[in-house]
Parts: sequence; structure tokens; C-alpha cells
Amino acid sequence: MALPAGMSSCAMCVELMTGTAWVDVSDSMTVVEPPEQTRISGEAYVGGEDVALIGVGKRQPMSVTVRGIWAQGTADPFYSVYAEFTAPCGDMVAVRWSPAGCATSSDAFYTSTTASEVVGLTFPGVDAASADILMYQFVVRTPDVTRAAWA
Repeated sequence: MALPAGMSSCAMCVELMTGTAWVDVSDSMTVVEPPEQTRISGEAYVGGEDVALIGVGKRQPMSVTVRGIWAQGTADPFYSVYAEFTAPCGDMVAVRWSPAGCATSSDAFYTSTTASEVVGLTFPGVDAASADILMYQFVVRTPDVTRAAWA
């Protein structure tokens, strides 16, 4: 099966919101790990059945992990994420990404723009024996991810 047009990681687009506007950080982000959302569930067994009775409840929050290339300087998105992470009690950071790019017809996925928080930050490390690019990552905890057309 051939991939639909635009379905390549070459076209991916990533933006962050740390205030009220989206900022394109595609040139420094390398990975957005897709989150899995689950529902609270439970089960009970009764004597007359061989299978469980299943109950489902509300959707649980999820974590989105984003990895980026670290480049020293205030324009690096790392510093925006770091500032929000170290703010007293944290501050909102939303992520939106589109596997097919920034065209208005592309599907995009958005974390909540009112309740997403950075709950983990991995600082760039060093290894004198490595030629690898310096990376960092952060984890955004969100109650929901919405799918919509890129805007």
C-alpha cells in the first residue's frame, strides 16, 4: 500500500504555546511521541459466568513526550520550556503537531491549551566520546488531545 501524499516525517510540523500564541519550533524538535489515552476500567466476576463484567469510566490524562535539539542561545525552545517548568507551581505549555506538515488541510493534534503542564524535563547531557547531537526532552501532561485541521 502506498502512503497518502504528505505522509512523511519530512513534512512534520511542531508548535509550542507558552502564552497565547503558537510558535513554530519544527526546526529544533525531532520527536513527538504519540500518547495513549485510556479510560478508567474495572471488572467483577460473578458465579454464573465464565467471563468478567467490564465497567468503563472517564478518560484518563496522558503524557506527550517531545524531544528537541539543544542549541545554546535564548532563541532555543528549551529556554521557553525551562522557564515554564521552573515557574512556581509550573505554567501552561501546550503542544500541537502534524505528521503531514503545516498546511491548513493537514490533520493536527493539540494538547489542551488551558490545562497542559510540563511535568518532566531532561536536560542536555555531554559525552566526550560521542559525536551525537545534544538533545533534551520534556513531558507535557494533558487531560486531552484534540484532532483538528491545522490552523
